[in-house]
Amino acid sequence: MLLLILLDYLCVFISVIADLVSGVCKARRRGEKCTSAGLRRTVDKIGRYYLALFSMTVIDVLLLASLSYFEDEGLNFCPLFPYMTTFGALSLSLIEVKSICEASDEKGDFREGVSALLTMLRNLSFLR
Repeated sequence: MLLLILLDYLCVFISVIADLVSGVCKARRRGEKCTSAGLRRTVDKIGRYYLALFSMTVIDVLLLASLSYFEDEGLNFCPLFPYMTTFGALSLSLIEVKSICEASDEKGDFREGVSALLTMLRNLSFLR
């Protein structure tokens, strides 16, 4: 279960980085400079997203603890699963996908952002 929660957090992080890479690619194509204000917005977005995700995780921990207690007492309501965190991570990731797609005039922009992110990940030393 902890692995699933970590995967949720990682997916949100990758989604935000994909949006950042896509935005930088769009800015370069338009000949605009990459400013620190834009990068600050990305850091602020990650902070807000993780605060929301952490809040959902706290709710999930409380829910899972209560469900585990009820299961020990012989009552089984539903399977132990971090519902809020997973739903929140999915929602935040879909927001980022929409963000990548909506601000573009070109159709291949989403693919360019994803391929740039994958290229960046392949170049990291721990993946070699």
